[in-house]
Amino acid sequence: QETDEQKAHRLVLEELRKRGWTEQDLEQRRKTDGAKVKIAARLRGQTVMTLDWIAERLRMGCRHTVANCLKG
Repeated sequence: QETDEQKAHRLVLEELRKRGWTEQDLEQRRKTDGAKVKIAARLRGQTVMTLDWIAERLRMGCRHTVANCLKG
């Protein structure tokens, strides 16, 4: 059985593959990149990972950036 964190990592890797991205793309793209926001929204909807975790994993700065982006 996969843990919540394992599931979240798997979802991120799926999203990266879907876009043809690498980890380097997460580093180089803007913190508020639209695709990053979509990935963050999927993580929030399908996992229990915190905004802090999502911000760090997607290289989106701090949790406040993620929260503001997800508000719309």
